[in-house]
Amino acid sequence: MKKSIISIILLLAVCIGANAHDFAAMVNGQKLYFNISNKLARTASVTYCGSIADKIVPEVSGVVQVPATVKHGGVVYKITSIEPKAFCGATKLEGIVLPSGITKIGDFAFEGCTSLSKVVFPGNVVQMGQGVFFKCDKIKDVTIGSDWKSIDLSMFRWSDSLTTLAIPAKVEKIANMKKLKHLETITIDVNNSRFVSVDGVLYNRDTTTLYGVPRAFVGKLKVQEGTVAITRGALIDCPGITHIDLPSTLQSMSFRETSRMAGLEEIVLRAEQPMATAYSGGVAKLAFQVINRDVKIIVPNDSKKAYQEALAHADGEYAEDNKVGSVPYALKATDLPKEKAIKGVKNFKDYDE
Repeated sequence: MKKSIISIILLLAVCIGANAHDFAAMVNGQKLYFNISNKLARTASVTYCGSIADKIVPEVSGVVQVPATVKHGGVVYKITSIEPKAFCGATKLEGIVLPSGITKIGDFAFEGCTSLSKVVFPGNVVQMGQGVFFKCDKIKDVTIGSDWKSIDLSMFRWSDSLTTLAIPAKVEKIANMKKLKHLETITIDVNNSRFVSVDGVLYNRDTTTLYGVPRAFVGKLKVQEGTVAITRGALIDCPGITHIDLPSTLQSMSFRETSRMAGLEEIVLRAEQPMATAYSGGVAKLAFQVINRDVKIIVPNDSKKAYQEALAHADGEYAEDNKVGSVPYALKATDLPKEKAIKGVKNFKDYDE
C-alpha cells in the first residue's frame, strides 16, 4: 500500500513538472512559449508547448522573428536562449530570425524543421548545442553573427540546399567545412584579416596557404600563384573537380588530396622541379593517389625527364611526410597515374585563362 502511494506521489510530481513552458505570448502573429529562467535578472527562454512526452507540433509557420524581450504579468523579460527541442517538428517553419541577446541554443532545438530555409543569427556569440538543425535539409540562406570569431559548420551538415556561405569579418576559425556535401562556394568579408576567398575557395589572407575547397566545387581548380602549401584535407572529397592547376610556387601537398576525385582528368604542375608529395622508404616521390589512372600530368617540357623519374607508379607504402612515426599507406600501381602520364609543354598559355 505504501509503495502504491509513493508511486502515485512520484507520478504526480513528474506530471506537475512535465510542462516545459511558464507562459505563452503572441509575437507578430505567432504563438510562442517561454520559460522564466531567472526572475531576479528578468530573463526568459523560448521553449516548447506542454511536455516533451506530449509531442505537440509547434504552431509556428513562415518566418518567425524571436523577440528580444517579452512581457508577462507586468514584467518585461529579456530572451537569452532557445531551449532544447523548442521548435522540434515545426514543419511549417520557413525562417528563424534570432535577436541580439540570444546566447545559447539547446540540443535539437530545430530538429525536423523540414521547411526551414533561412537562419539569421544574432551579432553576438551563441553557444550551440548538439544537433541544433538535425534533419533540416532545406537550409540555404544563413547569416552568421557579425561578432563571431569561430564557426563550426557541422551544424548544417544535414542540409542538401546550402550551396554558398558568407563568412563575416571577425571570424578567425572555420571548422568542418567538408561536412557540407553540397557547398559550392564560400565567400569572405573583404575586411576579414585571417581569410580570403578566390573563386569560392578558402585561402589564408595572403593566399600562401589553401585551406579548403568546398565539396561540391565543380570543374577546373586553379590554385593561386604564390600559394606555397595546400593543407591536408583541403582538396579531398571533391568528386566534381576535373582539372587541377598547381602554381610554380607550391612546395607542400599530400598525395592523398586527389584520392577521391572520380572526375579528375588532368593535373598541371608549373614548377621547374617536381615537389615531394609522398615518401617511400624515406625517398621523396611525386605521387598522386587517383581513381582514374588515365589522368594526365602536364609539366614544363624542359623538366619532363625529372618529373618522369620522380613520379610514383609502382606498388608500395607511401607516407605523407618523412617524419619519424608517420603512418604509411599501402598503394597498388592501380592507385597511381600510369607511367606514361607525364606530358611536357613548352608554355602554359592554354592554361592561363
